[in-house]
Amino acid sequence: MLIHGVTSSSRTWWRVGPALAERGYRALAVDLRGHGASPRAVAGLSTTDLAADVAETVAAELGTDPPGSLGPVVELLVGHSLGALVALQLVGSDHGFARRLVLEDPPGSNSIDWAGLAAGIEADTRLATTDPATLRRDLEAANPTWPPGEAERRVADLADCDGRGIAAALRAGVPFDLPALLAAAPLPTLMLLAEEALGSNLTGLDRKAAIEALPSGSTRVLPAGHSLHREALDAWLAALDAWVAAEG
Repeated sequence: MLIHGVTSSSRTWWRVGPALAERGYRALAVDLRGHGASPRAVAGLSTTDLAADVAETVAAELGTDPPGSLGPVVELLVGHSLGALVALQLVGSDHGFARRLVLEDPPGSNSIDWAGLAAGIEADTRLATTDPATLRRDLEAANPTWPPGEAERRVADLADCDGRGIAAALRAGVPFDLPALLAAAPLPTLMLLAEEALGSNLTGLDRKAAIEALPSGSTRVLPAGHSLHREALDAWLAALDAWVAAEG
């Protein structure tokens, strides 16, 4: 189960899904509320609401009832950024939801300029619909390590998402306690972090507290920025393979 970050969509896993399928998984990527092909929303963008949506998606996929524990139906639950918070909310509320958890560069509550992020989302989503070619060129110039086709997918994600609704939700506040969520995760967890100097969304004291909330050896720092699966897929997969092998 693959859960994307803010203003992204299931498209972001276009290389990860096939790589996991080669490893024997059946990969399912979701579009969170207000993103991709999912409905827009003027409310209900909290991690609790988004987690409930994902649980309903899994239940519909498997033909089970959403209330109560779904059982350990997900072998590997992966979340990037906002998706990492949603994944933590899922396993915190339903301890049997997944067997293993992978968190890609989750945000720290004090590591992000939330007002600045909201303004940037409004600007980027507007440009994605009014001048997508310029936005694509800007993304390619700013992200030289992205593979061919990544920028086009990113522009499509931005055009599809509800930029105004998401920005409003961010300005209203994003209350979460990442160390507490990590400490409460009742399953083997791998946290893949970007380098702070390259644009990680988990920095300073937030980063220290998050790492300390997990057992020793549960965190890997990869040589890339916030979107690790875009910038360093080989290192991402190698870290996953090594961790799964060690877990048995």
